[in-house]
Amino acid sequence: MRVRLLAMLAAVLLTSGCRPHDQSSGGTDAGGPDVDVDSAAGQGYLAVQARQCAQCHQSPDPSDGVLSGQDTPVPGSMAYGSNLTPDPDTGLDVQDAGTLAASILQATALDGGPLCPSMLAYVDAGMGPAEALSIAAYLQGLPPVWHPVPASTCAVKPAGDGG
Repeated sequence: MRVRLLAMLAAVLLTSGCRPHDQSSGGTDAGGPDVDVDSAAGQGYLAVQARQCAQCHQSPDPSDGVLSGQDTPVPGSMAYGSNLTPDPDTGLDVQDAGTLAASILQATALDGGPLCPSMLAYVDAGMGPAEALSIAAYLQGLPPVWHPVPASTCAVKPAGDGG
């Protein structure tokens, strides 16, 4: 199973097309080398890798934990990749996978408000409910990590701005 997972990850990485990222930071691994890819969480792990979630949500410091957020803003913004672990104080602390999946698909905060524009509404990128639910299962299975992330400041388009 581990060899199959490594082969699948290699294929995903070779075909995913990297976005600009400072490879020296070491902050792109979302963890989980022993994930059962036949489980929902395993499928979520593969989706997290393919969608490159770690580029915004993974600290460059491995001791900060997997997908525990970043202390530096997304390039060109004042938006910070949030802590996606189930930590009740600094992370998602979401018990309902459906709520988390809807947040991923629609780029909405868990309270229903919009996220910063740097967070893609993945429904627009071809993600379906099954993939979003598998990502939610993976995130819910991560160890909770207490890692505060600075509050994001989102750019707001002026009213009437067509672009």
